[in-house]
Amino acid sequence: HQRDPGQCEGALGGIGDDSSWLASLGITHHHYIVASAWFACAMLILVAILARIGLNRAMARKGLDKYHSDGKLTFLVGAELFAGMILGLMEGVLSRKDAYTFFGLIATLFAYIFANNIMGIFPGLLPATDNANTNVGMALIVFVVFMGVGLYRDPVGFIKHLMGPVLLMAPLIFVIECISLVVRPVTLMIRLTGNIFGDHTVFAIMSDLVPLGVPVIFLGLAIFVSTVQSLVFSLLSIIYIGQSVPHHDHD
Repeated sequence: HQRDPGQCEGALGGIGDDSSWLASLGITHHHYIVASAWFACAMLILVAILARIGLNRAMARKGLDKYHSDGKLTFLVGAELFAGMILGLMEGVLSRKDAYTFFGLIATLFAYIFANNIMGIFPGLLPATDNANTNVGMALIVFVVFMGVGLYRDPVGFIKHLMGPVLLMAPLIFVIECISLVVRPVTLMIRLTGNIFGDHTVFAIMSDLVPLGVPVIFLGLAIFVSTVQSLVFSLLSIIYIGQSVPHHDHD
């Protein structure tokens, strides 16, 4: 993945053809990806701070006014809509208690992936999510969480679930299930990396071939793919955690 910065331009409107000055400063593709990842973090933290300020102002109101919406789209309203969407998504798979327990992880994953993905539509910005290293890190976090939850809450039931309901087939099923557990983070990483890198590469190529009109179509497609991939990664993470949490289906 140690590509020249000039080769980064393709994915997202890029750094530009005259990017050799970046290489002269010793700035590699890896450095640019790390900077993009931290930039996405900074933007999310800024939005969170602004939403928190709005919440503090709302809670300072008297009476029931503190629970009323501002009536316009503010950072607080946006944060409330986002939190409601993520909780609704999680409560369709997990219990309400577990939804609140893992809300921070899933909401952060969705917001971080979306922030990185959407950066790709802006000239000069390269999303960290089109690089496998970034996505491996997030996939491993999800892997550690759903494995940790299963082994911590009900280790015996978790292992028995991996062995299947038929004792005679238990050794074979156990091996297959263990392979499945390892494959889960790999598929999360490959799906996100492939879709984001491929979509943004197509957008960049079409922008070079037909610079007027046509790129707008692929720009809309890039926004759609960025949103869908954030949703897919988060939803699959919820499902994996839900499968590790003890419930009656494991019987």
